[in-house]
Amino acid sequence: MASTQAPKATIFELAAAANVSITTVSHVFSGNRPVNEETRRRVLAAAEQLAYTPSTRARALATGRSYSLALEVSFTGEALLLNTFFASLLPAISLAAVERGYSFVYVPPAAEARKFIEPLVGNRRIDGALFVDPVIGDPFLEAVRASDVPFASIARPLDSSSDNWVDNDHAHVCEVVAAHLARSGYERAALLTIEAEGSYIADYLNGYQKAFAWQQLVIADQFTFGAAAHAASQALRSPEPPDAFFCIHDQLAIAVETAVEAEGLKVGKDVGIIGVGDSMLARQARTPLSSVNVFPHQHGSAVVAMLDELIAGAQPAAPVLIPSRLVARGSTRRK
Repeated sequence: MASTQAPKATIFELAAAANVSITTVSHVFSGNRPVNEETRRRVLAAAEQLAYTPSTRARALATGRSYSLALEVSFTGEALLLNTFFASLLPAISLAAVERGYSFVYVPPAAEARKFIEPLVGNRRIDGALFVDPVIGDPFLEAVRASDVPFASIARPLDSSSDNWVDNDHAHVCEVVAAHLARSGYERAALLTIEAEGSYIADYLNGYQKAFAWQQLVIADQFTFGAAAHAASQALRSPEPPDAFFCIHDQLAIAVETAVEAEGLKVGKDVGIIGVGDSMLARQARTPLSSVNVFPHQHGSAVVAMLDELIAGAQPAAPVLIPSRLVARGSTRRK
């Protein structure tokens, strides 16, 4: 059966019915500019009569904005597909953006990003850009920074060139982890990390070096299960093996669990393990893993709110530090 639903009223029809410009209609619904109270009531009355709902396209026509945001994530491959932090972050970013009338254009990192510079930045097809773990030298990031396109990021740019970022206090996380491991009786806690650019890696390394007395860096050459398991196995076979691992991500912590068991050792009793993310991976491990909950959904809503303020010409409170919480489980119990 054919639909008999009446076609949706347009912003032009509403403007004509209320005897105002389409810009005035946009200001009434966006709240970005003050509108005379009598005029506002006339527009709302006409909107109710016409059953008008403002659309993103209509707002764009009225304001000259695209209501589109670029989103670039610095990692790819397994590091992206299996990254539980990003799996929680992306829906939070998307929901926060949709609530503000924005859509996304995904921009790949590194050399592939060059194809997006002219269409999005040069032609101003976006209102702003979001970066996850920004890498200095990335062509799209550098193009945005050289333009007047507002941007914000999850994790600070490594050169500290912008305060418009959202992250956890990694130094504090390291202090909490160090104290927990010490109370649990572990004396030689290694940091399992990866070789990569970005402030996330650098900040955890700096925090570890300040918070832990005994130190050993265990570096996986890739953000993969196999690379992390191999690096942990090598450390466990060293002359002075660690009795605990602090891993910068739950995915790496799961690999350490496998390496510990392969060496005939017991997780928790012989070797403690703490990850970051408090993901399903940690909770459903053979020995449930202690992990730091960093609340990625809060990162998503906070960074979109920050960027929205920048686009509106305001200066938001920045940077924003999201609280974290250590969840202790069997992997750090020596009973």
